Amino acid sequence: MMELLNNCAGLFSLLAVLAAVIVPIVLYKIQKRDAAFAEKRREQRERETARTRLEAMNNVSKFPMSHEERQYYTEKSVLEKLAGR
Repeated sequence: MMELLNNCAGLFSLLAVLAAVIVPIVLYKIQKRDAAFAEKRREQRERETARTRLEAMNNVSKFPMSHEERQYYTEKSVLEKLAGR
């Protein structure tokens, strides 16, 4: 039994080196994929929030326009750009 282990020691060392190289690469790819998915999800939530706020603004008349209303429509324009409309 010991002789068999001694004969295969080189193979076991090679497998250990390969595992030491491959495992971090796989973990890095998984983390990168998860980070990209999280960023995409965050952008979708921001767009959805902008759309919701924009829909709430659509029922307001534009005339006459006070300073507060001008700010309102400026914000509406920004939200339209964020929402992708």
